[in-house]
Amino acid sequence: MDNKLKFQTKARTLESLKPILKSASIKSLFYFNVNNWSQSSQAVLDEIAQKFGNAKLIVRSSAISEDSATQSLAGAYLSVADVDATNPRQITEAVNNVIASYPDNNPNNEVLIQELVENITMSGVLFTREIDSLAPYFVINYDTSGSSDSVTSGTSRETKTYMRFRGSPFQPSDKAFAHLIETANELMQLFGNDALDIEFALDKKGDLFLLQVRPLVRPEGKHAPTEEHLGKYLTKLYKKAEKLNTSHPGLCGKTGAYSVMTDWNPAEMIGRRPKGLARSLYKELITDYTWAYQRDNYGYRNLRSYPLMISFMGHPYIDVRVSFNSFVPKALKDELAEKLVNYYIDSLSASPSNHDKVEFNVVFSCFYLNLPQQLEILKSHGFSAEEIEAIESSLLSITNNIIDTHTGLYRFDLEKIDHLNQRFFEVSSGELSRIDEIYWLIQDCKRYGTLPFAGLARAGFIAVQMLRSIVDTGIITEQEQQLFMNSLNTVARQLASDYKQLGKGADGRKTFLDRYGHLRPGTYDILSPNYRNGFEKYFSAELTMADAPSEAKFEFSKEQLDSLDKKLAQNLLDLSAQELLQFIEEAIQGREYAKFIFTRNLNRVLELLEELGQRHDISTENMAHVEISTVLDLYSNLTHEDVRDVLLRDIEKNKTLSEVADLICLPQLIVNGCDVYDFHLSEIEPNYIGRGKVTELVVREGEFEVSDLEGKIVFIASADPGYDWIFTHSIKGLVTMYGGANSHMAIRCAELGIPAVIGSGERNYLEWSGASMLEIDCANRQVIIIS
Repeated sequence: MDNKLKFQTKARTLESLKPILKSASIKSLFYFNVNNWSQSSQAVLDEIAQKFGNAKLIVRSSAISEDSATQSLAGAYLSVADVDATNPRQITEAVNNVIASYPDNNPNNEVLIQELVENITMSGVLFTREIDSLAPYFVINYDTSGSSDSVTSGTSRETKTYMRFRGSPFQPSDKAFAHLIETANELMQLFGNDALDIEFALDKKGDLFLLQVRPLVRPEGKHAPTEEHLGKYLTKLYKKAEKLNTSHPGLCGKTGAYSVMTDWNPAEMIGRRPKGLARSLYKELITDYTWAYQRDNYGYRNLRSYPLMISFMGHPYIDVRVSFNSFVPKALKDELAEKLVNYYIDSLSASPSNHDKVEFNVVFSCFYLNLPQQLEILKSHGFSAEEIEAIESSLLSITNNIIDTHTGLYRFDLEKIDHLNQRFFEVSSGELSRIDEIYWLIQDCKRYGTLPFAGLARAGFIAVQMLRSIVDTGIITEQEQQLFMNSLNTVARQLASDYKQLGKGADGRKTFLDRYGHLRPGTYDILSPNYRNGFEKYFSAELTMADAPSEAKFEFSKEQLDSLDKKLAQNLLDLSAQELLQFIEEAIQGREYAKFIFTRNLNRVLELLEELGQRHDISTENMAHVEISTVLDLYSNLTHEDVRDVLLRDIEKNKTLSEVADLICLPQLIVNGCDVYDFHLSEIEPNYIGRGKVTELVVREGEFEVSDLEGKIVFIASADPGYDWIFTHSIKGLVTMYGGANSHMAIRCAELGIPAVIGSGERNYLEWSGASMLEIDCANRQVIIIS
C-alpha cells in the first residue's frame, strides 16, 4: 500500500502536512472555494473571525491550475499580506482581489487564509534539484529583507543563492541551512518525490515555517541523475582540489585557489562549460605555455612549466597561485617573493569578490604614479621599508622597460603582429592539406599572434593603470579621462566607421566582410558563426551603427602636461608626458589590433576543422568536441588508424566529459576542496562603465532577433569582442555576466558612452536578466529592477 502523500491544491497539501510534519511548522489555515464565497461570503467571514480572532492574516491563492507536475505557475496569482482578521471589509477586498487574479472562472478554485508569519529574518525558495539540469543539488534562493514573498515575487534586491550537493559528506556550517535541508529531506520522504519546490520563512526565534511545497516541474523526457552518479565525480574533484592546494616546491605561496575570472579569465573568453575544442584551443594558444613566456620576457618570474588553466571536470579554472607568482618581478629574492604571494593569497581570501579584478585590487604588477602611496598598505602586513622599496624599484624597472616608446617591449610585440599578417596569407595560399594548414596556422598564431598579444594585453593594462593614476593624482578629471578614451582609434571604432559605408557602393558589404568577416562572438567556438556567415543574424541594414560621442580628440593642456612631466620625473619614469600619452594610446589600440589579427588565424582554423569534419562525415556539432591536440598530432604522427576513427574516439570522450560538466555546479572561486560541495553563487561587485544612467527594456542573449536590439539594454554572458556587432544597433545599455574593467567590451562601451555593467556575476546576471525593464545608474553603481 502506498502511504506517500499526494499533491493537491496549495491549501489541501498544507492541510495534509500540518499534523505530520516534524521539522517545520505550518501556520493555522482555513480555505474555501470560489463557489462557497459567491454563495455565502458572510458565512465564510464568520468562520474566519472565529478561527483567527485578532491575528494578522495573509490571503493566498490556491487555484486548481497551480502546483501540478507539468506547471507550477509559481507566483502567477495574487497573495495579499497583513490583512486584519477583525476587519471583514479588508478581508473581503483581499479575497476578491485574489479571485480576480485567476485566469478562469472555475468555481472550484480555492482561496487560502493563513495566520501571517511575523518577524521574518530569512525567507525564500528551496529546490531539491537544480532546475535546469535536474542535478541533485539543494538550491536555496533567499533574502533577509523580512518579506515572506520577496524571492517568489521577484521584488527582492538582496537575493542570495546557496547551492549544496545532496550527497555532500560534510555538514552545512550554517544552522539555518541545516534546518532547511532537514525539512527538505523530510518532505521528499513524505511525498516519495525528490524534485520539490519549497517555499519557507524563518523568524527571529529560529522557527522554520513551511509556506508551500509543490513538485518541481520536470521537462518531459529529462533524466534526473542520481547522487551516486554525480558523487563519484565530485569525490575526485575534491581530492584534486585538496592536492593542488598544498605547498609546491617550485611555487611561492602557502596555499592555492582557483578562479574562473582571474588573469586570462576563461569564463569570459570560453565560458564556464566550454566544449573540448574551445577549451583545448585556449590552452594551446594561451594558457599552457604562451602566457608564461610573455611574463618571463617582460621581467616577471619564470613560470614556463606551469599551466595557468586547470580543467575541473570540464570547468576551466585559473590557478590563482600560479598567476600571483607570475606577477612577481624576477628581480625580487625568493624570500620576499614568498612573502608577497602569501600577502596576495590572504588578501583574496579576505575579499573573494576581488577574484575578477585582482590586477587592480590585489596584486602590484606595474608602476604607476600613485603606486608608492598604495604600497604603504604592506607596512601593516609585516613588510619592512626595505622590502617595500625593493618591490617598488623592481616594478619601476619592469615598467620602464615596457613603456619606452622607442625601445619598449611593447614596440617589438607590435612588429610581431604585423609579421603574422604576412604569414597568414603565405600559409593559407591553398598549397597545404587541411591538417597541415591547421598545424602551421596554430604554430604561427602562438609565435606571432597570441605571444605578442599577451605582451600588448599587459601593456594595455599598464596603460589603463597609468591613466587611472593620472586621474587619482588630480592631473585630469574622470570626465577628461573619458574624453581621452573616446578619442582612441581602436579596431572597434574603425568597424563602426566602416559599417556606415556598407550602403555606399556595390562592393560595400564585400569590403566590410573582407576586413571583419573572420570575427565571431564566440572567438574559440566553432558553433558560433563568424561575421561573414552570420551577417544577416548580426547586422541589419535598416539600423544604424551606434555613434561614438562626437567630441573632438582630447588634448591635455600645457598645465596638465607640465604637471604630468613633474610627476614622471619625481617617480623616475624614463619618459616625458607626451611619450607616456603616446604609449597609452598605442598600447590600448595595439591590444585591440593584435587580437583582431590573431583571431583571423583562429577563425581559419575553425573553418578548416569544419571542412575536415565534413570530409569525414562528422557534423560541426560533433567537431566542437575534438581537442586541437588530437588534430595537431595527425600532422606528425601517421598511424594505422583512419582519421575519422581518431576523431570519433576523441569526440566520444569529450562528449561524455561535457555531459558530466553540464551536471556539476561549481563556484566561481574555489579555495578548498569543500567548496566543490557547497557554496554561494558569487556576489561579485560589478564593473560600472562610465557615469551614465539609462532606464530601458531588457533583451537577452539567445532570445533576440536583430530588430529587437535598438533602444534596449542588452544582456550577453561574456564580454568577448566578437560581440562587437551589437554596437551596429543603437543599444542603450549593456550587461555581461563575465568580464573585467579592462576587457574589450568595457573599453568599447566607454568609447561609445554606453552605460554598462561588465562582469555582473552569476547571481546578479540571473536576477537582472529576468526583469523586463531595468535602470542602470553607473554614477551611483546601482542597478534597479523597474518591472
